Amino acid sequence: MNTERSASLHARSSEVLPLGVSSGMRAFVTDPPLFFERAEGPYYYDVDGNTLLDYTLAWGPLILGSNHPQLNEAVTVALRKSYTLGAQHEGEIALAEKIVSVVPCAEQVIFSNTGSEAVQAALRLSRAKTGRTAFLKFEGHYHGWMNNVLLSYHPDLSDTGPLESPNVLAGCGGQPSEEYAHTRILPWNRLDLLKKELEKGDIAAVIMEPLNANSGSIEPVNGFLQGAVDLCAKHGTVSIFDEVITGFRLALGGAREYFGVIPDLSIYAKALAGGFSLAAVAGKRELFDALRDGTTMHAGTYNGATINLAAGLATLEVLSGTPDIYENMSEHGRTLRKTFEDEGRERGIALSTSGAGTVFNVHPGHETAPTDYRGYAGVDIDAYTQFRRAMLEGGLQLLPDGRWYIGATHGPDELVTAQEAIRNTIGKLKA
Repeated sequence: MNTERSASLHARSSEVLPLGVSSGMRAFVTDPPLFFERAEGPYYYDVDGNTLLDYTLAWGPLILGSNHPQLNEAVTVALRKSYTLGAQHEGEIALAEKIVSVVPCAEQVIFSNTGSEAVQAALRLSRAKTGRTAFLKFEGHYHGWMNNVLLSYHPDLSDTGPLESPNVLAGCGGQPSEEYAHTRILPWNRLDLLKKELEKGDIAAVIMEPLNANSGSIEPVNGFLQGAVDLCAKHGTVSIFDEVITGFRLALGGAREYFGVIPDLSIYAKALAGGFSLAAVAGKRELFDALRDGTTMHAGTYNGATINLAAGLATLEVLSGTPDIYENMSEHGRTLRKTFEDEGRERGIALSTSGAGTVFNVHPGHETAPTDYRGYAGVDIDAYTQFRRAMLEGGLQLLPDGRWYIGATHGPDELVTAQEAIRNTIGKLKA
């Protein structure tokens, strides 16, 4: 695969961008980092003339693929009216009404621009509601790059401490310990440990990915999600689902619909606007009382920006108005998972998969899918890296952690291509 121009552009960009890329997560996905000219549907076209079938979907947002005509039209109409207003417009009402109509038990919505921002808004609302300061997150769950939440995300197992009382570990340098002094950590899928911590009576919120997509698409064990929400309600703690990834992806109503569990608040981004920067917090009306009575505030120059909200409404209209769209996406993903599992079994390659139809992970070296971060940390990522590099040479673009995103843009032809590539390359997953 020719990457000569990408290499040249990366050398140039490294002179003015510290890593030569705009997000640290992208720095080491390929060597060199690939530079792209355009995207169409499920395909990316790079500067060296390579065409890649894409299963990254820009790390999740492109649920409709690229250059979708209905999304293009909505954005073009909005663009002709304004860039952004810093004021009110009917698009805010229309999108909020749409979210409330499709998300089970959501009563009100606030908008921001990124998932990281929306997480902080949800935590602030929880603290204002409860009058408490501490909040709890789980090992391996990602809630953005802010200092109070980038903790025990992908720690070295030698540093994590005992399972029953994990160490609170900064995710990178430059995180002063006083900024996460009120953050507590537990392993996921352990109701007994969560119950014990909540009984202390000082936790404002429990935040979690309802499907831990950022660490292997780890699934909740039976009864955990409902049990966690019930425990929070019992102890006066706000329950928060971080649905930056799962929202409008697992189902139209996200994890609330998919799992049939209703937390107090849910956070949305990525698939919400089909590739435009938009996030939202949705939940019970009473959780937003602190904004109405002035106890706390939610602000941002670009909150409710016209173009992004138009993209959000168009995306949800396509997702809600296209028959069988979720079943088709999910079946595509389920078929790919089965291909991995069947081929692995036939060739004596130990692997498992976990997740849902529209986002799942492959776990080389694990015959049983992990149930928490510490299990996921043992996945043979080196083997997956070799597999992913071979898939790239064969024309498929994948994320580096074993995660696959499926969108409405992936059709039968793409499925055949991906299955053939898996069969031709799966030998690389053998330890």
